[in-house]
Amino acid sequence: VHIEYFSASRIYELVLSGDVDIGLVAVPKRDKRLDVYDFEDEPLVLVCSPKHPLSYESQVDIHKLQFERFIAFEKGVPTRAWIDNILERYNIVVRPVMEFDNIETVKRAVEINSGVSILPQTAILQELSGGTIKAMAFSNEKFVRPTGIIVRKGKIIGQAGRYFIELLRKKLQSMKDD
Repeated sequence: VHIEYFSASRIYELVLSGDVDIGLVAVPKRDKRLDVYDFEDEPLVLVCSPKHPLSYESQVDIHKLQFERFIAFEKGVPTRAWIDNILERYNIVVRPVMEFDNIETVKRAVEINSGVSILPQTAILQELSGGTIKAMAFSNEKFVRPTGIIVRKGKIIGQAGRYFIELLRKKLQSMKDD
């Protein structure tokens, strides 16, 4: 099994062209050429620097983000559209001060207190344990980001691929149990 990180659009291209067997994507889009298997609904949390005033909250009302400096994903990143939709539902206007195409850069900008962001809790475990980022659940509702496994329709997944999917599911379950 060979694992690489790509943008969502590139993952769809690679799966559809047959260059890769399996793709794991956030906010999977339905496509008649793909089989999409729901994988996990990742909890979304507010993240900020330990120096940010909101870092002292245990839970945050999403309305506190009104006009807050916000580190966003670039337009075209599926997670950006998902988060924008959440903010729109609550009529929240944030001030995007930086936009990035990957989560690692978003985390680094949050760590240096350039602004706050909304990220999957599973993506910030290392920063939480290192104390470089604070995370707070929202008091309004539990926001989640869906993820899915995509396979080209009609593609027969080999034993290694099936084993990999099973490993992902088991690892996910063990993380939930911890």
